[in-house]
Amino acid sequence: MRTRYEFVVTGRVSDTIKAAFPDFEVADGPLGGTAIFGPVRDRADLQGMLARLDALGLTLVELRRLPD
Repeated sequence: MRTRYEFVVTGRVSDTIKAAFPDFEVADGPLGGTAIFGPVRDRADLQGMLARLDALGLTLVELRRLPD
């Protein structure tokens, strides 16, 4: 089962960063940040997403599970 999550990072991201998340939607977020949201399969997938954000040098400011 997949659950949708939203990850909000600081700043606007480039097209290259957007391309790193092909299964996710990327949109301008609140207060000049960027919202990245989409399906997460399980805890390991969530941890992988957090690791990917970190590896790309993105600063996570908010993480939330979206309603089904």
